[in-house]
Amino acid sequence: MKKSEEYGLQPSSWDEIIEYLPAIKKQNFFSYFKEINFTFETLHPIIDSSDITPETWHHIAEKIQKNYASHDGFIIIHGTDTLAYTSSALSYMFENLSKPIILTGAQLPIFHPRTDGIINLSNAIYIAGYRSFELAKIPEVCICFNDDVLRGNRAVKTSTNDFEGFSSPNYPNLANLEQNIDVHEYLLHPVIENKNLVLRTHFSDKVVNVTIFPGYNPKPLIDLVEAKKLEGIVLKTFGAGNLPSSVLWDQLISACEKNETIILATTQCPNGQIELGQYASSRALKSNVVVDGKDITSEAALTKLMWVIGNYKSAERCQILRQNIRGEMLDRKPLKIN
Repeated sequence: MKKSEEYGLQPSSWDEIIEYLPAIKKQNFFSYFKEINFTFETLHPIIDSSDITPETWHHIAEKIQKNYASHDGFIIIHGTDTLAYTSSALSYMFENLSKPIILTGAQLPIFHPRTDGIINLSNAIYIAGYRSFELAKIPEVCICFNDDVLRGNRAVKTSTNDFEGFSSPNYPNLANLEQNIDVHEYLLHPVIENKNLVLRTHFSDKVVNVTIFPGYNPKPLIDLVEAKKLEGIVLKTFGAGNLPSSVLWDQLISACEKNETIILATTQCPNGQIELGQYASSRALKSNVVVDGKDITSEAALTKLMWVIGNYKSAERCQILRQNIRGEMLDRKPLKIN
């Protein structure tokens, strides 16, 4: 970000960012990374991360695809507000990804004397430039923040002011960058080398994210489904998949079945997963149009639903949603989180 007396903090271009970083601008930063050949590009128009759209994700993905064969890794400097949405969306867009795509940013603006942007960018260079540092390759879309590398579709923003702004509540860190850099290779999502990169960039905009609360009335949601204005619903349930008792939930499910509207059921809890059928109060969700989101994050659930609907035909959607395609949700016994 850069200062603006009239409007407050506003996004910067790379040329403006580098003016605040003499350590980068002068030789003493990049001379340390002299074995790496850098390419710098600013995405236009320059936007605040609050204005990120699927079209922006498309532009980012196309930039990476254009340079994919000639570069070993990629770093995306991104505002923190929607960083977890972008990292999740990109993870789905790239099939057969075999190179690291690292997103990073800062909690304090780059001009601030205590900015965390410098160390976050430096750490991201290590992960993206793994060859030069003899590190294990992380062929995933990741977030590098505050000495942690998190799987991009497992991360959530958990603080607006703590330097540890992101966490991965249901999956361990892929790497830790202390005095030594430890990459936990056993945690990496499997990749098949030498397969062609496939890019799927379409996202549906007929999707909503609904958080259930005491006294919630599903009637407006039923009306939207019956009017064919929704193709998908991320339903953030209580606990392990529970809903208030009401015949309106049965009406919603019937409307979804009739109009081929998918419900991706998730939990409001940051830790753990839903288990449909564990409680009687989840009975209404036992339907073929309801997909068990297991331990997926809210950001990963919404972007996955948008992406699946945007790229696949109706008959395929629920099957793909149920699959753990990029390491975004549980497909075996829960891992122990230290």
